Amino acid sequence: MSSTRHTALSGANHPEAGASGRGAGGTESIEAQSPREWADVIREVYGGLDVMARTQQPFKGVLIRRSLDRLQTVELRISPQFYQRTASLAKQHPSEDLFVTMIVEGQALVVQDGRSCELNAGDFVFVEGQRPYSVILGKASRLIDFAWSQHGVGLSWNERRQVTARTFSAKSPIGRWLSPALLGLHEMEEGVSEFGAARLADGIACLLVTAALELTSPNGPADRWRQQYDEMVRFIKRNIDDPDLSADSLVENFFMSGRSVHRIFAKFGTTPAAIIRDMRLEEARRMMLSRAYQTQSVSFIASQLGFSSLQVFSRAFRAKYGVGPKRYRLEHQ
Repeated sequence: MSSTRHTALSGANHPEAGASGRGAGGTESIEAQSPREWADVIREVYGGLDVMARTQQPFKGVLIRRSLDRLQTVELRISPQFYQRTASLAKQHPSEDLFVTMIVEGQALVVQDGRSCELNAGDFVFVEGQRPYSVILGKASRLIDFAWSQHGVGLSWNERRQVTARTFSAKSPIGRWLSPALLGLHEMEEGVSEFGAARLADGIACLLVTAALELTSPNGPADRWRQQYDEMVRFIKRNIDDPDLSADSLVENFFMSGRSVHRIFAKFGTTPAAIIRDMRLEEARRMMLSRAYQTQSVSFIASQLGFSSLQVFSRAFRAKYGVGPKRYRLEHQ
């Protein structure tokens, strides 16, 4: 592991003052040789964060950190891993960082504020360090985190909660030009003055705020459907252990036609079945790691959440998390 001393990016240790005025040249690279060394590196840089690597695969952990005035960028080149910031860790290691996580290569699943989203190459997402979150990387990946203090980004508390764990697609109108700009900003080595670095950092923050507000804008085409959609998602969450839960349940309880229910979910790029499946899988993952269910079999947990068979559950779990449920449970206990 590199002997370079790191400055943490989160909470009271955010390197805002130290990074200021260094222009676009501040760079350090760290390579860890084992999962234990890598976990130490990640905790030192990000603060309170649990790190779990799939050790049966060849391990890879490279971190490249750059500073651009008040903006910090951290690139991770890593083998399959799982990161989790629990409520207790968030309390023990408070953070005021707002991250934009961008996938350059590979795939990721990000969970925060009761939502989960999948990221492919070029996609990015907002993650707030102040609250619990998890990031699951089912295959070798390269990702970049862009970190600002939440007070330096013009989003209210409510807006920040609304935009976390929502995919900004690289194929969307904003993503087509903002994704390459973010990558270029991280890779920029020289040619920018201290004043120019400060302006660039602020400008990128403004662009990201614009992208975020597109999700919460009252003029957005999906806004008039938001309340009904949120109410139906909350209904699904409350009844996730009902084996008969389906789109028909929404039709019956919200007095809508099946076509109307599917149309509302389509406004938000999903379907009732996809939401039900994802919530059941996330609840199953939570139960498998819970002490309350540590003596219960994976098959029992799957049946409690309405999966028709262990085989169906295992296929869905592997597709979402990159590994079968039994192996996932063994690796994370």
